[in-house]
Amino acid sequence: MAIREAAVVDWTGRFAEFSAREATLTAPELAEYGQAAWFTGRDDIAAVALERAHLTFLDEGDPVSAVRCVFWLGFTLGERGEDVKARTWMQRLFELCARSAGDPTIDATAALCRGQVAYLQGDLAGAATHYREAARLAEAADDPDVQVLGIMGEGRALMRSGRLQDGVACMDRVMLMIGTGRVSDRAAGPAYCAVIASLLARADIQRARVWTRDLGEWCDTQRGLEPFRGECTLHRATVMQVGGEWEAAVQAAESVCRTEERPETLANAWYRLAELHRVAGRGVAARDAYRQAAGLGREVQPGLALLHRDAGELDTAWAGLERARATVFEPAARAEVLAAAVDIALARRQPAIARDAAAELRGCADAVGTLLLHAMAAQVDGDVAIADGRTTDALQLLRTAWSRWRKLDAPYDAARARFSMGRAARAAGDEEGAQLEFDAARAVFESLGAVPDLARLERVAAASAGAAVADVGLSRREREVLELVAEGLSNRRIAERLFLSERTVAHHVGSILAKLDVPSRSAATAYAFEHGLVSAS
Repeated sequence: MAIREAAVVDWTGRFAEFSAREATLTAPELAEYGQAAWFTGRDDIAAVALERAHLTFLDEGDPVSAVRCVFWLGFTLGERGEDVKARTWMQRLFELCARSAGDPTIDATAALCRGQVAYLQGDLAGAATHYREAARLAEAADDPDVQVLGIMGEGRALMRSGRLQDGVACMDRVMLMIGTGRVSDRAAGPAYCAVIASLLARADIQRARVWTRDLGEWCDTQRGLEPFRGECTLHRATVMQVGGEWEAAVQAAESVCRTEERPETLANAWYRLAELHRVAGRGVAARDAYRQAAGLGREVQPGLALLHRDAGELDTAWAGLERARATVFEPAARAEVLAAAVDIALARRQPAIARDAAAELRGCADAVGTLLLHAMAAQVDGDVAIADGRTTDALQLLRTAWSRWRKLDAPYDAARARFSMGRAARAAGDEEGAQLEFDAARAVFESLGAVPDLARLERVAAASAGAAVADVGLSRREREVLELVAEGLSNRRIAERLFLSERTVAHHVGSILAKLDVPSRSAATAYAFEHGLVSAS
């Protein structure tokens, strides 16, 4: 569903207009002034304007508008982490609602707030009931803002309590309501972000990809928008990484790290940036970004463990994962921890531990039901089957994983499945089939710049790459690069010839020099001709 057609809203201009005549603003103008201040990141001014608007509405005998101002005032303070003030205004709201009980809009707002209180107290069943009642009353009162927030709240409560399909159905209703154009921008922003965050938490990348695109378009219609710009950008970075748009994802994550002020969003941005550095082989930058995320209170596993794995520090990697397995339970995050546990347990030659982690991941995928988790489960089951010598099972499982990753448009993960399929084919005695799978994976890793995965692949693929090459451990791709080095081509020219990035070529050249134990390109060329590794013609 495409986002509704909407004109650009100039919140910066509105704020300037109201600010110029602040002393003479009417109650409705004060409420709009507060909204413009909030949209442009001026929370202190927004709080003052909403408080003045609420008092003026009361003086004018408009309790419904007064309640609405108090609701958004409490919401704004809560977002800023000012819990004491937020609770004080929440109590004020309940007092106002009690005075005007029987008005459908006021009753709906009161039910919405009761749902929020129950949710924060961990009473998920009670929260879902209150939120549902708020949405019902708001629909009767023709109040789409409270209705959409009630449905959103119910969806979050249901998903946290394990009723995932019912929760997702609520989230779909929220998105459809926003698409009608009847929900105000003030309510649409929080709804968008809450829905996408909930979907990403359960690894529903298909829905998240659709709604993230729409959130981006919505943000683009809000000139001067501050509150959701960082979160929107970070959601897009997450989706772009899955889709293989790594350079764009890095730029997006870096922009959030530079500009975001909210600690939770900033911590998530640093972790996303760390993950992007890790898969590209930028270990020092990844470690620094993980440190930044951890300093803000963000769990940095399993990413940090995988960084240690890439450095050959398997015991350190395992220690971090063991701690995370005892503390991380959100579906998507736990699935990532379990997948990493399988990977590292197999590397440590602990197949029994890998089997247990794979079984738990399979159970998680069955419970949550998203395609991404099913793809992860098939992948780790296939890797475990290789370790157990069940090559037929491994090939079937990995073929399933590859098909699911392709359906998700996730090229990096699909290439990892092809790499495992190559290992399974080799274990089954099909060396030609193994090399074909390695070639397919190699092409994707090279195009993405996935240096650590490429290095692992080359080590495995070179094991049966032919006598002359095996003697010095060069892979077929490294031999291709060496031949062009011997022709005197620069890294840029080699990259153009082989359709690679310069960074990938530089990695290959460095690996060649190390394997040949020579100090320079000219020395590598001399060694290659002397030992018949390249043609003398």
